[in-house]
Amino acid sequence: MTFQALFDEIKAQYDVDISMVACGRIALYNAYMPGGKHAPRLAMYPEKLYEETAEEVIPASRKYLILELGGETCDDGSEFSMPPVKYYFR
Repeated sequence: MTFQALFDEIKAQYDVDISMVACGRIALYNAYMPGGKHAPRLAMYPEKLYEETAEEVIPASRKYLILELGGETCDDGSEFSMPPVKYYFR
């Protein structure tokens, strides 16, 4: 699932817009980067971007990443943070 597909699914289920994604100490996506620097990441898969950004390979036995998400609610634009999301990719 790409970041865009993940964001669309979360928006449909919880009525929130995701603007930031981190995995531990690694920032995977930030909608507020100047010049839309992270916009191309919307078409990427979180696990592939994690490997590129962290410069480490995810062990073959690992099937998920723990993602920390932040953003705004769709109704009034209030900021929120969700409980960590266990994102399965294998």
